[in-house]
Amino acid sequence: MDNNKSYYEQVMGPLLQGQPRLPDPYALGVSERWWVQHFEYLKERGYMMRPRYRPGWKPSYDPKGLYGGQYAEDGQDNIHSAIMDALRISDSLLVAMKRIELSTGEDRIASLFSDDAHNSDSRNHCVRIIEVLPVPGEDGEKILVMLWMRRVMEPRFWTVGEAVQFFKEMIEGLQYMHKNNVAHRDCSINNMAMEADAMYTRPYHPVRPKKRYDWSGRALHHSRTRCPPRYYLIDFGQSRMYDPSQPRPTEYALKSGGYTPPEGSEGIPCDPFATDVFLLGNLIRTSFLDGDTHMHEPGISGFEFLRPLVKDMVADDPYERPTMDEVASRFFDIIDKLPWWKLRVRAVKKNEFPLATPFRAVYHVFWTASMMLLLKPAIPSPKPLH
Repeated sequence: MDNNKSYYEQVMGPLLQGQPRLPDPYALGVSERWWVQHFEYLKERGYMMRPRYRPGWKPSYDPKGLYGGQYAEDGQDNIHSAIMDALRISDSLLVAMKRIELSTGEDRIASLFSDDAHNSDSRNHCVRIIEVLPVPGEDGEKILVMLWMRRVMEPRFWTVGEAVQFFKEMIEGLQYMHKNNVAHRDCSINNMAMEADAMYTRPYHPVRPKKRYDWSGRALHHSRTRCPPRYYLIDFGQSRMYDPSQPRPTEYALKSGGYTPPEGSEGIPCDPFATDVFLLGNLIRTSFLDGDTHMHEPGISGFEFLRPLVKDMVADDPYERPTMDEVASRFFDIIDKLPWWKLRVRAVKKNEFPLATPFRAVYHVFWTASMMLLLKPAIPSPKPLH
């Protein structure tokens, strides 16, 4: 199924044009069939995929019906061809299984930051790898098993303090990678994720996260202030590890999250750590300060206190950008000087419907009072990992 087209564009469109109707746009795709072929192997390793990916699956919906599988649980295909969701059989933990090529080196870097020494460091915000599985008959591939996570921006941030915690964890995480001589090289908002299980009263569906996992209704959630999530850097397919005893080599910058760093546009290799700084600063600029023209996102009010720092992070000259140590130092100095009420201010999208603003502002006052009565901090940090 083409995820960029609606059901009507794919099915009703050809009918209106007198063309043959597609048999079932919600049928298994080529990449999905690969996972079906490995169902029994993954089950033996302790992971159960959804009914759609079990051998002999028959749709619960009518493929010839008006809506097909659009509203059926087993009509929901996986979002990324290389990533599959599953439940760990031993405890029903929702996990992501990622099929990778060993030539990328992603397994080596991801596993490095998942070992006991790095796992115990609170500054490490790289995704934890639960297990690395071999692929039967494929010596050049592996399957990385990790916690299932969701997009950082959904559900939305309620307060400035909630977003500050996100910035903090990503700044710490990238600083930690650099301290260990690793450049991410692709750290856009697309390669950051949120482990949000604590926010949800019942598990959400991995493909349609507004619905419950069992498809029995809407997935209700608490705010990040009440039940703080964890944020992680993910996807190390473009990352590079360097020998600390040797001068760090320059690299050509990559397009990340729809944006190309200035040095990438000019085709000039530079320090990859400086490119990471640009990408992180550009994330804050496009997702919060100014909005994202590529994604038609309007930006969020309340973060102008970060503009001077972000301006330096996205400097055209890579050698004028601060290091991640300097970014972290300046960031914490800025946050320490913010008054408590600023951190509890509502994070308002810049395109919010004006008539809704006063009603939401009044609600926010009472909600903030309830969070303070519950002794929830303005910058909500998750409990330490055991």
